[in-house]
Amino acid sequence: MAKPKQFTRPPKKQKSKVVDPETADEYQEAADREEEAGGKHRAGDPAKSGRAFVRALEIYDKGLRRYPTNFDLAYNKARLELEITQHPALVEHIGVPLIDLLAKTLESHQYALRLNEENPDTLFNTAQVLTSLAEEYSEAGHSQNAIPLLQESLELLSGCLARQEMLLEQQQVDFQDVEEGGVQLDPDEQPASTDGSDASEQTVTVESPLTAGDLLDTVHASLSALTTLIPLVEASALQTYGDMARAFNEKKAASYISLLPSDMHDSARFAASLDWAIFIAAFADAQYSFMAIELETYLQGLEAFNIEGKEHSAHALCAEAEARTELAHSTVDQAATSSGSEQTCWTQLTKSQDLYSAALKLDTEDAKDRRANIYQSKGDVELLRNRLASAPGTTLSEGVQRSAKTLAQNAQKYYKGAAQLARSDGDGELEVKAKQRWMIAADIAAILYGIEATERPFEGNPQSARGNLIEALESVVEEGLVEMSLGEEIMKRMRG
Repeated sequence: MAKPKQFTRPPKKQKSKVVDPETADEYQEAADREEEAGGKHRAGDPAKSGRAFVRALEIYDKGLRRYPTNFDLAYNKARLELEITQHPALVEHIGVPLIDLLAKTLESHQYALRLNEENPDTLFNTAQVLTSLAEEYSEAGHSQNAIPLLQESLELLSGCLARQEMLLEQQQVDFQDVEEGGVQLDPDEQPASTDGSDASEQTVTVESPLTAGDLLDTVHASLSALTTLIPLVEASALQTYGDMARAFNEKKAASYISLLPSDMHDSARFAASLDWAIFIAAFADAQYSFMAIELETYLQGLEAFNIEGKEHSAHALCAEAEARTELAHSTVDQAATSSGSEQTCWTQLTKSQDLYSAALKLDTEDAKDRRANIYQSKGDVELLRNRLASAPGTTLSEGVQRSAKTLAQNAQKYYKGAAQLARSDGDGELEVKAKQRWMIAADIAAILYGIEATERPFEGNPQSARGNLIEALESVVEEGLVEMSLGEEIMKRMRG
């Protein structure tokens, strides 16, 4: 899912605790206290954190019922809902499916936009919700619902960027006036716009000073939305969106990076290069799926990941691994049987495993946060490699074919690791998914190689704890990790 930038909120006002809020400010202060409590427990006790955030949302709702035109309350309620959607452990304890929570979050953002349609943070965050909701629809196979959401997201981001450019330009003019002898306003005297509320609410909205980094965040979000959109559109639309992405990368990003302090240029260029590489990989995959380019041209597109310093970034390593895995998926989907394409798939999947392994060795916070997902991805790669190595009539070497049994066993180990890490992280959804795939990998080993598992993930667990195993099997078949006829054998074994 696309990640929002740091959520902007008005500075907290230091006042004594109010038991029964009366003014809009008092409702905001009461919600602040619950948000602080939720933040303290988010890592160690997601359930307690979730309860605190729910109380904060209830306070926002009460405040908005009393002051329905107060922008700060509307914005902060929407912001908190968006923040919750970014943390799977919190979503689980909120007790609402993610897609439903995102739909509710969208309604809250649309409400805030009606109160202040020019606020750049609201425009940005609304676009993020639209992109995240579209990703959920896309993963569920409902691209017809995802496409208009992504198009609307891009429109909002375009409006956000125009607003940000105008504000940044005005800030630069104001700063120039100060340097030429004008008197700079005290922060408390900065112009503030009313939010349309009744004067008795005692609340005004102060727009925080913008930086070139804020504009780069909007470019990043735009490229992320385009990356999600590209696989869903018709071939005739590809060039239009490709040109749009190129303009963001070559004109907008380059211009904004030049406005940053010099010591931030390298990191900003790295981030922009990675955004572009991820888009190019998606664009090449879409072109290849429409048979508009050859496999060799697709491979050349992945050279965009040759970014200096990528070995220190778990994000970059995983993004490249996903792109190379996707190439193998697409080649298998086209039923390519030539020795050249089979060997290309095998080579790309081997590179993917190496990239994931390199990411696991990093000691950064980002790498640690990704560990459960990386292990699951490594399990997926092993299943796909097993499919290639065990395919009847494969032209891969005998050594590769002999490795098939080991690949099925490796997949079980990786899925087990993913399940254990997901449980430690409080991500129940990923834990169940990893266990389901662990069970499927165990069945593959039993059916193809006669190796019965000594440990099964759902041993002794009620059926409800296993989730929908048949649906999970259909998913891996649809993803191309397991060939259809083998999937049917696994289904018989599950039912037996």
